Amino acid sequence: MKSIAYVSIIGAVFLGSSLSCLAQTKPQAAQVRAERKAEATQTAREFKPGEGDPIPEARPKVSRPERVKAREARKTTGGEAARAFMPGEGNPKPSAIARLPRAERRAERSAKRAELKAENKVGAIPSYGDSYGSSQRK
Repeated sequence: MKSIAYVSIIGAVFLGSSLSCLAQTKPQAAQVRAERKAEATQTAREFKPGEGDPIPEARPKVSRPERVKAREARKTTGGEAARAFMPGEGNPKPSAIARLPRAERRAERSAKRAELKAENKVGAIPSYGDSYGSSQRK
């Protein structure tokens, strides 16, 4: 009895999906599509506050000498702005770090290694073997 109910439910779902496929409309005529495309183009050209202007107005071309002149004006102000310190942006020219001579660095490393070697010999540095993190120690 239950199997008949399941088969009827599955059949109803299948029948409903096949009927919805048949109920779909036919493709629109080319003329209607062209009209909708023209409406969409016109709507995109109309300015609506809050949306911005999707297709900005065409500007006249600027000649090469005018562009070079504008670029030179921007170079001077841009260079000054890059060199000026602005709080919150970080300093574009970090302060130089005092470098130690190679011999001093080598001596510091060898002293630190000798200290670690001595601590390891005494047993001050724990061994992280298989029992690391467990409560039982061997």
